[in-house]
Amino acid sequence: MSKYIAIDLESSGLYVVAGTARSGTAKIEQALSWAAGADPGPPTLSQENARSLGEQLRDRLKAAGIPAAPVLVSVGRDRVILKEIRHPAVHAREEPALVRFQAMKEITDSPDDVVIDYVPQTGTTAEGEKRALAVVLRKDVLTAIQTMCTAAGFKLAGVTPRPFAVASGLLRAFHTASAPPPESLSESFAVLSVGASGGEYAVIREGEVCFSRAVPAPVLASEPQLTSEIRRNLAVFAGQDPSHPVKALYIAESGPIGWTSRLRAAVGIPVHPYDPLDGAAPDITGQARGHFAGAAGLLAARAGSVLPINFASPRQPRAEAHPLKQKVLLAALVAMLLIAAGAVFGWMQLQAANNRLVMLETRKVALQESVTRLEPLEKQYQAVEQWQSREVAWLDELYDMADRFPNGDRMRLTQFSGTAIQPDRAGKQEAQARLEMKLATSVPQQVDDLMTAIERDNKVGKKLLYVGTQKIAQQDVFTIITKVNRRLPNEYTRFPAFSPPNRNLLAAPPKDAPAQDPDYEP
Repeated sequence: MSKYIAIDLESSGLYVVAGTARSGTAKIEQALSWAAGADPGPPTLSQENARSLGEQLRDRLKAAGIPAAPVLVSVGRDRVILKEIRHPAVHAREEPALVRFQAMKEITDSPDDVVIDYVPQTGTTAEGEKRALAVVLRKDVLTAIQTMCTAAGFKLAGVTPRPFAVASGLLRAFHTASAPPPESLSESFAVLSVGASGGEYAVIREGEVCFSRAVPAPVLASEPQLTSEIRRNLAVFAGQDPSHPVKALYIAESGPIGWTSRLRAAVGIPVHPYDPLDGAAPDITGQARGHFAGAAGLLAARAGSVLPINFASPRQPRAEAHPLKQKVLLAALVAMLLIAAGAVFGWMQLQAANNRLVMLETRKVALQESVTRLEPLEKQYQAVEQWQSREVAWLDELYDMADRFPNGDRMRLTQFSGTAIQPDRAGKQEAQARLEMKLATSVPQQVDDLMTAIERDNKVGKKLLYVGTQKIAQQDVFTIITKVNRRLPNEYTRFPAFSPPNRNLLAAPPKDAPAQDPDYEP
């Protein structure tokens, strides 16, 4: 439950109760009286002494073991002005400004010098107007209270006139059965709170304060004067509202002795006492318990949803809501959600991109390390490639050359020699090898046919297989010299099919062979 400190400011003292107030339930835990007695008591609160008074109050509360908590303050009826306001029925958001305007017309103070709050009254006038009770407090009193709380180190939670606090305390006494309740709360009943420097009289109906008067201290000093004061207040209220006369009077004091017994036979209505502290704080005794009616009533008032009158936070007019405001706010909310979702999605994409970048950077480093490790092998591979680029597949060359030979056995190859061509100083070669073939034939045309076949197959795409092919003739022996370019094994694409030559063609005929051997050809 929420803890509060309730302070009732009187001109001759301060009455403090500490307790909890929440959800319609108030509980008094401690009570402290700082009034004239053994010591001179506190001075009347003003702007000049507010700070020192707050510091002294802080020390007294600390000495009493009362912990710090939000503060509720009640001020006496003599410090506020009550005005009954009648106003046309307007929207709730415009009502505070209208009530304030009506109240300012009935007081002489400047609007900048006062604080105005109000409480709506039940029912309407015969003209259909609404009723409200406006309460006016001078701003210098509120400023002094704020300064006192600041100096004491407390947060000011509310400032309420004492009659409203006392009324809430009496309603709490009805609820806890510490005071006999009236037959119906719709009836009018009065409450009298008595203090060292005077008292206050208020009339309550429907749980609302509808009439209030201050009772001066000299009146409390004489029973006849107090009786006359109460009778006068009863008559004034009956004249204002004859249909709801006061049916009972409640006096904030402990026990039937005191004013209760003396006024019971004098005012003509039932008189009942009630204990504001409701049995709490047993160290406070006698009629002094009645002085805590305002402070105890503050806790009871705070136990409700809001204080009926709160000068610390008075009712204010509210700005009219634009008809499209809700749609605009909804659109703005949707836009914010979309932006947030887009930001989250973008962040996720950025994280994914960053993760991929890190992965690629790691892979790049690994590949660079692999390249660094393979650089010596690459040089070796390039050296092998360069060495192999000078190699000629002589068996394939011999195989292709045999396929180019003319048909028949009229030309024989007597020599097939290949010699590698060394590169020059710049590492360049015209071709990879030099090929020399010696041929024996009695038919020179067949040598020319072989040359033609070599030239016909010489070019494969843009690549020349043989460079500088030439023929040298010496009687029946011919020499073909050419330079051979390297070919890869898959570039040898010939598939020859030929019969092997007659190996005995050039051998000497046997001695007993006929002179005209039909198979012999010189």
